[in-house]
Amino acid sequence: MIVKAIITSDWHLGKRQFAATEGGRNRREMDIEAAASRAVDIIVETQPDLVLIGGDTFDSVRPSMHAICAWRECVRRIVRASPAEIIVVLGNHEAGRTSETLSPVVVVQGEPRVHVATTPRRIRIRLRDGTLASIACFPFLALAREETYALEPDPEADHDVLLMHAAVKSSAEPGVLPYFYQGPTSIDVSREAHRFDVVGLGDYHTYTELVPGRCVVYPGSIERTSSDIWHEPEPKGLVVYEDGAHRFVEIETRPVLDVEPRDCTPDYLDPTQLYGFAEVNAAVQGLLDASTTKDAIVRLVAENFPRQDRDRIDWSLVRELKHRALHFELTLRLASADDIDQVDRRLHATPLIDQARQFLAADPEPVRDCALSYLEPREAA
Repeated sequence: MIVKAIITSDWHLGKRQFAATEGGRNRREMDIEAAASRAVDIIVETQPDLVLIGGDTFDSVRPSMHAICAWRECVRRIVRASPAEIIVVLGNHEAGRTSETLSPVVVVQGEPRVHVATTPRRIRIRLRDGTLASIACFPFLALAREETYALEPDPEADHDVLLMHAAVKSSAEPGVLPYFYQGPTSIDVSREAHRFDVVGLGDYHTYTELVPGRCVVYPGSIERTSSDIWHEPEPKGLVVYEDGAHRFVEIETRPVLDVEPRDCTPDYLDPTQLYGFAEVNAAVQGLLDASTTKDAIVRLVAENFPRQDRDRIDWSLVRELKHRALHFELTLRLASADDIDQVDRRLHATPLIDQARQFLAADPEPVRDCALSYLEPREAA
């Protein structure tokens, strides 16, 4: 058994997102560097024999110098503070598209106990206890030739590891990955699971176990780095493998809130299931009042929003929330004519005074009271 191993991937150093900056730098790029530093903290605390990095360390083949320096410093911290052998394979984001383009990952070549696989190869390492670990490395190959490589364990090794950056599938857990991710040519890793002690995979951003009872995993990304981060609600982190068992260790990331008006105004009951300006204004105010939105990434989605209500949204509240949060998006999904007709028919069955209360809900109290006074039943003189 391998004493300890860390499996991590998809750091995406250098990725920039949203407009927020600090000291002239993109805040999200800094977030990702902070997550990488936290990952190194976990590695140093764990003191593993192997650190397996499954590709997409960088978000592009030409990242910023800040990202390259962050990568080099992370590797040097691991080397200085742990006995780990670090094995890195290329991912599709950082692989050069021409033979003249060198991947930024290689800047750490030459550091002690660091091995970078830019082509398929086997790396053999003698561990602290004298046993032999063999790591079969399969990076993403942008300039791949028509060659076939066998996923074969090492007959001389005490510990067999497969480290790969690829979209795979699993007949052992056929529904665990999205259907569009598992192409007809994808490798079925469940067929290889019994031949390797560890199968570490990079490319998919969500922590996923592919074979029950075996360490065959996508550790996922260490921060929310997809172009659509709203589809990444799951925790981020890395995987620790020890004595035949593995566990997911979460890395703290910037909060992401994806809400609807009903999430922010729990006491509001909308009989028509249509979110208008009043509900949106109340929801934005609720988000402003919540301590969780400070420096968070926030989206408010209003389904079936009436087109004519857009001008009645309190845009000053929206601007205030944009200043409070790191990033705020207000997504209005407009109601169709059929939806509005159905709502209108339901509203016609509602007493006029109740319709007026709903319509005036966001107006100042004196205005609301004055208007409602004309609709309240009056006693006969």
